[in-house]
Amino acid sequence: MEKVEISIDQRDRILALEEDHFCDLKSKDIRPSKLTESVSSFANTSGGEIYIGIDEKDKRKKRRKWRGFDNIEEANAHIQEVTRLAPLGNHFVGTFLSCQGEQGYVLQLQIYKTKEIIFASNRTAYIRKGAQKLPMKSQEEIERLK
Repeated sequence: MEKVEISIDQRDRILALEEDHFCDLKSKDIRPSKLTESVSSFANTSGGEIYIGIDEKDKRKKRRKWRGFDNIEEANAHIQEVTRLAPLGNHFVGTFLSCQGEQGYVLQLQIYKTKEIIFASNRTAYIRKGAQKLPMKSQEEIERLK
């Protein structure tokens, strides 16, 4: 995984991103197993990006704060859990983003649409609809997903 220094302008664009069918923003405090639900939803639908290390200060006003991992090793559990979802680990690419004047590294995960179904750590497959992830629990739902 590479490390990339971004400009303040690029940081502002990330903080202003709309969470939608192709984008999600997460705090670095998200449990790695919970993160796999979002990864599953993107991989089983159209792909997308997840930025880990962005706090929501005020949901109504969509005010966000950059609060990245203090160092790259702090993200190890997240990366390990996401990698375990598919044997070859080719369902995502990660990049550590830093910005002058900001705390730590934000982990950007580019999730690819996969041919096989990706199940989250809880053994449930998810799909992405708008800015939400929906569980596919019944055998009929899984068959349609295939």
